[in-house]
Amino acid sequence: MDPVLCPKGTVQDYFWFKSERIEPPVFTDQDFEQIDLWLITHDHEDHLDQMGLSKMDDSSKCICNQNAYHKLRKNRKKDVTVLDWDQQQVIFLKDYKIEITAIPAIHGINPLSALLAGKVNGYYLTISKNDQKISIYCTGDTVYKNSIIRSLKNKEIDLMIPNMGAAKQGSWIMTLTLDAGMLAKMIRELQPKVVIPVHFGTFEHYKEPVSKIKALNDERIKLVEVGSKLTLNL
Repeated sequence: MDPVLCPKGTVQDYFWFKSERIEPPVFTDQDFEQIDLWLITHDHEDHLDQMGLSKMDDSSKCICNQNAYHKLRKNRKKDVTVLDWDQQQVIFLKDYKIEITAIPAIHGINPLSALLAGKVNGYYLTISKNDQKISIYCTGDTVYKNSIIRSLKNKEIDLMIPNMGAAKQGSWIMTLTLDAGMLAKMIRELQPKVVIPVHFGTFEHYKEPVSKIKALNDERIKLVEVGSKLTLNL
């Protein structure tokens, strides 16, 4: 999902501001072997850069929102499906049935900033095989909005992956992604079994420190060090 692999020190230009990568990516080429399905939430450079695109096998399936479609096709990705909010795609891969629903993601508290940032997809997945099923919700870049909660009403969530960092918090642009307070509220509303936060510390426009997440003292939240692995029994 959303591969961005530029080195530490890279400065990205978002027209309204620039941002430097302050933490290096950690990966090997083997990490990108045998990936059958990519989920792309939107086309911003801190979610889909040229190096990330180069690691996506041309034969892999890609699910994306409309604004990422041309970027993927320009880079020779052939199997690309666009999902609008609340649309669903069902894929069968290696005896697994994967149901993917695009969930609204509102990229900013300030309505003008959210409009300029463009539309973003979150994704809700159910992955099933025989009588086993797991459900995953990836928020994408969003702030807390009731419309998001309504889209997920009555949906079980085994694993939630929220995009944190409170991007641009304290600036005139206003907060663009979840902060710890919004995350706590989202957890109360959705009751996920496990939460693995991402999207903090990587770029300088991610303003909220990880200590704010730790301060929530919620045993469901698992913080994973960059480059490490975590095994979950769900």
